[in-house]
Amino acid sequence: MQGSALSEAPTTSMQFGRLRFVLILALLASNLLVGVLSLFFLRSMDRRYSALFDRSVPLINNLRTLTRELGSVQRMARRISDPNNETDWIALLPQMEDGSNSAKAHAVEISSMELLKGTRHVGAMANFGREYDDKVDAFLALARARKISEANQYNIDVLRPAYDHYMDALDGVANFVEREGSDLRVRYAQESRLFGGFLLAFAGWPLLAAGVIIVVMALLVIGLLVAVFFPRLFAPRTATH
Repeated sequence: MQGSALSEAPTTSMQFGRLRFVLILALLASNLLVGVLSLFFLRSMDRRYSALFDRSVPLINNLRTLTRELGSVQRMARRISDPNNETDWIALLPQMEDGSNSAKAHAVEISSMELLKGTRHVGAMANFGREYDDKVDAFLALARARKISEANQYNIDVLRPAYDHYMDALDGVANFVEREGSDLRVRYAQESRLFGGFLLAFAGWPLLAAGVIIVVMALLVIGLLVAVFFPRLFAPRTATH
């Protein structure tokens, strides 16, 4: 019986050695898989952030330029309509017209940008921009006709409100771009939590395997102890007559 136990010992040792080798390979493979999945996830988020960045930065820059040009046009309208404090107001007329034309070009460029395609902001900006441009042309016509008092009243009653409406539309575009970035950050946080939970569950399999091995080993040890100290439980029963 002892010889049989000794002959089985190397076989058991070899089996555990193979099992240990398989577990090590599985652990390495799982770590590699976790690394690959993490790399793909990070690269996916990087592409999405880069795409939003590439679309947002030119739009924001053009919005700033357009806002600055519109502010300059409106300041010149105020100076032109107050000739008592602006003696060279006639020289401001072509400057105001050039500023208005430059603002129109930037507005068209903004409307054609990919981030705004299919949104309501394009139509709102175009409508208020067209309305403001018409009001600027009407103001310039009054100033060129030297109807300064009428131009001043037109600036107060008509041109300035149109400017405010146009600026509100541009603020809506800027808020839209900001929301796009915020929404992407929220989606990134949600996906990161889900992906992190998946990785945690997947990376925890060695602990589960170790627990199973410990349970199996404990059962084997208990069985061995029972076989040693209570051999009668495993002894063949003799038939009684």
